[in-house]
Amino acid sequence: MDYFLQVFGEITVGKAAVVIGAVIFLAICYKKVEGYFSAKAIREQEKDKEIKECLEQIKMYPKWRQQSIDIQNKFAADINELKAVQKKNIQRMEEIESANRKRERNKLRDRLLQSYRYFTSREKNPLLAWSQMEAEAFWKIFKDYEELDGNGYVHSDVQPAMNSLEIIQMHETERISELMHSRK
Repeated sequence: MDYFLQVFGEITVGKAAVVIGAVIFLAICYKKVEGYFSAKAIREQEKDKEIKECLEQIKMYPKWRQQSIDIQNKFAADINELKAVQKKNIQRMEEIESANRKRERNKLRDRLLQSYRYFTSREKNPLLAWSQMEAEAFWKIFKDYEELDGNGYVHSDVQPAMNSLEIIQMHETERISELMHSRK
């Protein structure tokens, strides 16, 4: 104990309180510094983790780029295939339209020829005349026939013969009546 008193004998309660206060202060400072560095280490660790994830994403870029190119190539091939199919469909539709026009032109030609044979026949139409309404109907059909690229015999024989028929106006009721009674 003498040794203890020799070493610590001069320490008073005030000095002991200062030493204890200093120790407590250093402990608190240590805790705060430790907390700061601990939080900083955690932040650094999270930052390193995010950087690592970014680097992994960057490593995946060539693969994703190739996938994107493959998808674009597939879309381009699909679009080209659709274009080819569409081209075939358009060609088929044009063929159908051409066939329909041809059929319609043939029907109109048949109607024009029937009208021609009827109105230019002395036996069926002895007056070789027609009403204004009949003439208008005929010429409308004739115009439709021309719009469908009709030509030939209808233009060279039928049109001049039909132009030579007398047209009886609709207000000439007696002549219209005579015309209708003369026909067979």
